[in-house]
Amino acid sequence: MILTITLNAAIDRTVAVPNFRLGRRHRAVESRTVAGGKGINVARALSLLGRPVIAAGFVGGPTGTRVLEGLREESVLTDFTRIAAETRINLAVIDPTSGEQTEINERGPAVSPEETKKLFERIGYLAGGAKVCVIDGALPPDAGDDLYDRLIDY
Repeated sequence: MILTITLNAAIDRTVAVPNFRLGRRHRAVESRTVAGGKGINVARALSLLGRPVIAAGFVGGPTGTRVLEGLREESVLTDFTRIAAETRINLAVIDPTSGEQTEINERGPAVSPEETKKLFERIGYLAGGAKVCVIDGALPPDAGDDLYDRLIDY
């Protein structure tokens, strides 16, 4: 089994807007919404390749529930730690006429020391059955620059 850890999960919304220009009103011609975050994207790819994978990390609020529901719909197994704060939403605007993409990524929710402790306990359990562990993506705000180091050492 492969374990992926996404510490700053998201809902990624992509809209196609022909002739996109800043400061103007536009109408999207297409939109797509999926669970996102680097580790989630790795888990999705592994699942599509038929590899056994579990996606873990932090999710919170109704947006976090949407992340879990989206992964369930894609048949990706999950074991996320719930947090009090709301999971972030990212927006990408693609201009199909020029091929340019503009991204607006929210910073994401802060996590408490208690929530981090719960995550470490879950990861400690899950990592015991994993052959490979992928820790990927942005850190939650104020989580400390050493959070990856602490997870690896755990």
